[in-house]
Amino acid sequence: MNPEGETPDLGIPRRLARDMTIADQHEWIRTELRRRPITRRAALRGGIGALAGLALAGGPWTGVARAAAETGLVGRHLAFGDDPRTSMAIAGELTRKPAGDVLLDLGLDERYGASVPVELRELVSQVPRGEDVRGGQQLFAHARAEGLTAGTTYHYRFRLPDGSTTPDATFRTAPAKGDRTPFTFTAFADQGVASEDGKGGDGKGGAAPPNALTALVAQDAPAFHLLAGDICYADRAGKGQRDDSFDPGLWTQYFAAIERSAASTPWMFATGNHDMEAVYDDGDSGHGYGGHAARLDLPRTGPSGCPSVYAFTHGCVGVVSVDANELSTEIRANTGYSHGAQVGWLTDTLATFRADPDITFVVVFFHHCAYSTSDSHASDGGVRSALAPLFDRFSVDLAVQGHNHQYERTDPIRDGQATREAPDRSTVRPATDGTTYLCVGSGGRRSNGWLDGGGDRYRGRGGADREIRSRVIGKDGDRSETVAWSRVRYAGYAYLRVEVQPEAPGRIATMRVHAITADGEEIDRVDLARPVPGVPAVPGAPAPAVPAGWTHTPTGLSVPAGSSPSSPFHSL
Repeated sequence: MNPEGETPDLGIPRRLARDMTIADQHEWIRTELRRRPITRRAALRGGIGALAGLALAGGPWTGVARAAAETGLVGRHLAFGDDPRTSMAIAGELTRKPAGDVLLDLGLDERYGASVPVELRELVSQVPRGEDVRGGQQLFAHARAEGLTAGTTYHYRFRLPDGSTTPDATFRTAPAKGDRTPFTFTAFADQGVASEDGKGGDGKGGAAPPNALTALVAQDAPAFHLLAGDICYADRAGKGQRDDSFDPGLWTQYFAAIERSAASTPWMFATGNHDMEAVYDDGDSGHGYGGHAARLDLPRTGPSGCPSVYAFTHGCVGVVSVDANELSTEIRANTGYSHGAQVGWLTDTLATFRADPDITFVVVFFHHCAYSTSDSHASDGGVRSALAPLFDRFSVDLAVQGHNHQYERTDPIRDGQATREAPDRSTVRPATDGTTYLCVGSGGRRSNGWLDGGGDRYRGRGGADREIRSRVIGKDGDRSETVAWSRVRYAGYAYLRVEVQPEAPGRIATMRVHAITADGEEIDRVDLARPVPGVPAVPGAPAPAVPAGWTHTPTGLSVPAGSSPSSPFHSL
């Protein structure tokens, strides 16, 4: 139920933890805390304590600690509100308790003009260790700006009671309904925190991949960024190898590290297995997401009782965050907690998206892979059986996954099989070809290998097409499979840059998906092209009328008559 090293180590003996749900783990911790005194060894690992430690350590965190000492707030991060056109959630961590009200100044320029109340959320971390209790307190500031104007840039800053303020920052709301302005979004998963010596997310490697990828995302300045689970890894060791492996202060470091992007770009999170932190009380749900409720402000558009499940739209793209922890047959500590509510809500949401003529593309992001050939977690049978039929039914364009620490792109898949080959720089038609699945667990943690030992295959590297040996992890054990759908594989650090080109009804819209390494090199690209319907595109509905002067290709895709060979859609 709970494989070693796959959920945070919280002091529970492994012989017990391996058969515990997250709710069971939380109850065990509560029982232990009632019988143990909190000693002086319960060192503070968040807030001022964590930042002071960073300052003493030197390196990349010294400036962060100094800024926090000056302003009293660090790690600003944004998320869309329930309607990205009119609301934005703005958060940060306070390094000291304020003596009065904290406010958010907001306006169209640096004169601001409006003040938004700030809610303070205290997070207490108490972890049994031996006969002691270790942990600390953190204090998070949250403001939700509502009633905003679509497609508008706003300035903001936090203002503390002593008059100190954070630097000015800006964000932009999503465009108005029907707006066809091109935009870009980015994505990766499994990021973690670079160690104090500037190395990789697990203390290994050489170029601090988590920070390098954040810098590239900040440089892109996307409309939003998706992180498909395993966010911070507050259990730095991950396998219970250290006496104090769960360290909530790593969240302080994490938000400080991503602030260069997240202070102006909404970072939208899904939850992974390392994000289930049973130490926190989240009411009667037992998810282990109580820490997220204090640190994050996600849209509240999902089903009741599923706090990390939500949907939002930006321009012509509908996006859904799925909690794959609830569907997994590999790591079952949270499996089935919604009793079918999540899948029912997802079905309704995808149907709504496909019935909306203003939504052209549908993107779903989640943690555990439905399709992967990694030697680590490979494919999760529970996730595949729950999601793939829905993606087929509602013609999902792009599935963004994590969990396996590498980049992998499939050919378009329908009914569990690749419908066609889609090599680098090819164009895929999701309406007829199926869903493209991308694993981008390449966000900073140490890379995994490939199950078949066949090595990487990406631009400039790789041989002829071949079938690949893989496996599916189901509730009754592993099942081997030989697959033809694995198209591109890169066992390194990379992220997605997705350029969206909306179009008018009757024309062809595109999502150009780039895979970019931590060194800034493009190693893969695929274009997703979809006709924009003039009527709701529900399953079984008649095809949209072809505009005058356009012709049908043999595939059924309409293109302008007399398209030149240089047209990107000529070969369709």
